Amino acid sequence: MKKLFILLSLGLLALPSYAQDLITKKDGTDIQAKVLEVTVRDVRYKAWDNLEGPEFVLPAYDILIIRFENGTNHVFNVVSPGYGQNSGFYTSDLSMLGEPGLRYKSLKNYYNREDYAFLQHPRYGLGMPWLNLIFPGLSQYCMDEPGLGTRYLLISLGCTLASSLAASSSVTYRDGDYVRISTPPAAQVIAVLASAGIIANGVCSIVNAYRVAKVKSLYTEDLSQYRRAYSVSLSPSMNYAFTPTGVRPAPGVGIKVTF
Repeated sequence: MKKLFILLSLGLLALPSYAQDLITKKDGTDIQAKVLEVTVRDVRYKAWDNLEGPEFVLPAYDILIIRFENGTNHVFNVVSPGYGQNSGFYTSDLSMLGEPGLRYKSLKNYYNREDYAFLQHPRYGLGMPWLNLIFPGLSQYCMDEPGLGTRYLLISLGCTLASSLAASSSVTYRDGDYVRISTPPAAQVIAVLASAGIIANGVCSIVNAYRVAKVKSLYTEDLSQYRRAYSVSLSPSMNYAFTPTGVRPAPGVGIKVTF
């Protein structure tokens, strides 16, 4: 009886060592932890020896595998972020890649346009900005930036309308016919400003289109790379097979792949 009591005590003392999760980083470091959340981007956990302490966050690209206390293994295959042609991503903030469909207004804060030179097959070529020679804003529309395209289009239409109104002030209807008169000074100023506005708006729309093409090409490249990242989970399973001699247990391993 005394021996049984000692064995049970030793078993209870050993339980905590199996109730912890083990995070293995790619550099070989092991972290004894209680994992709270696992996402494609990061892992949140608490130190096993201080469960009441602070919550820590590890980026997924730093982790090789997590061995959970229930026997499940979660294997990571996420490319490390960085910049330039020798890295997986052109932005250092991978969290924004979890929100596809971002506009240029937000993306320009995450990307360096100079990295465009590293792209071998950019989604938006630098010939696209010249579509704005057809009418301002067309290139922005083609790059899924309707807000920018509408802005340049409306400015162009407004300047054209102002120029037309200024020109019409030099024509009057008299004795059943249209007669040209001297253009009022105010109309002349408006006509000059409207013409300058049309030219400036066209140039600005092309410059903006160059910037949008570079940033959104980097963004689409990162999105395609981010979607190729995946993780693999292995977990034990137990099924039951019907045989002529009865029902027999059939242990196995389940594989879960997360894209």
